[in-house]
Amino acid sequence: EEVQAADTIRHARLGDSQPARESSHKGGDRRQGDRSREPRGPPSTFANYTPLNKSREAIVTPKPVI
Repeated sequence: EEVQAADTIRHARLGDSQPARESSHKGGDRRQGDRSREPRGPPSTFANYTPLNKSREAIVTPKPVI
């Protein structure tokens, strides 16, 4: 009887852990879906589309070290 009870508990634990694995696998599928989206432009073009408070030259020029 004790062996059967232990087997029952073991199987119950395995059953509980399987849905967790499935949900993490589903999360992996979602990440793969993100890859299928249109590729974004290169990150360097972001500054060209972003309104700036200063001129680009004022930001790009190196500041003197004191």
